[in-house]
Amino acid sequence: MVKLKILLVVVATFFLIWMLHAVGWQALVQHLRLIGWYWPLILLPYLLVNLMDAISWRLTIDSPPAAVTIRHLFFNRLAGEAINVLTPTASLGGEPLKALMLQKRGVALTNATASVIISKGILVLSLVVYILLGLALAPFLFVLPSHWLLLLILAALGLGVAGLIFVLGQKHGLCQMGMKLCQKIRFIPRFLQDQEAALCRLDAQMATFYQHHQRRFYLALGFFLLGWLFHGFEVYIIFYLLGQPLTWVTALCLDALAILITSLAFFIPGNLGVQDGGNILLTMGLHLGAILGATFSVIRRLREGFWLAVGLVVLAYEK
Repeated sequence: MVKLKILLVVVATFFLIWMLHAVGWQALVQHLRLIGWYWPLILLPYLLVNLMDAISWRLTIDSPPAAVTIRHLFFNRLAGEAINVLTPTASLGGEPLKALMLQKRGVALTNATASVIISKGILVLSLVVYILLGLALAPFLFVLPSHWLLLLILAALGLGVAGLIFVLGQKHGLCQMGMKLCQKIRFIPRFLQDQEAALCRLDAQMATFYQHHQRRFYLALGFFLLGWLFHGFEVYIIFYLLGQPLTWVTALCLDALAILITSLAFFIPGNLGVQDGGNILLTMGLHLGAILGATFSVIRRLREGFWLAVGLVVLAYEK
């Protein structure tokens, strides 16, 4: 499986280079120069996104100690997301790291793990809401083939069903259901058997959150949604600086659809190729041209690289 994912990364990298070459390197550089000295402005929206996510995450922690501040969770998330993006683990490799970093701050491991799983579930639900909003607007803003639109709708529905199952599973014993499934197929790894009691405690912790802390659930969902709106604001800023201003609604819709397309490549580290091809496709759907789409994609990659670097620095510091 690891070899397959490495192969996918190699293929996706070549595909990305081919796309940028087809667009034209010189034209791409000329568009990037339009940003000028405003590069720091492009970094701001994701800072706000991560801040909203950190606030949401803290709401899912049961009685967080004083050491677990929003600032700590902000950098904790950056470190975890860096691992998620850079490793072939389907955006899950950094989640155990987040729990372990919380444990270092005095949070019991069961509580820390539960908060990571719960926040992930709420994040997915908020993303589904954001994507559905984008899909509702898409027919009025984009010129896309009907089969592409149908594919995006099916992908959104699939993501929504998966997210709903994930959250409902947390309410009704996700770990125990997993154990029962393993028993049915007669495959229970030894380490799971040894941790059965701990997994039961984890189930109880997650169920308690949903049963007794509904207000915190909705607050966390609201902050995650606000984070997605800041994510859409990034699109607005980028196109404004490129001299092709979009309306706020169009920027939000483009961002939501871009995230949906990117989610289809969750198994490829960095979503190489798919994310960039999707950005180009969507900008062409707005009649903005492939060059602008490629520039938009490169700018987002550079922003992503900056925050990944910060996350890796945090990770090195924590070690």
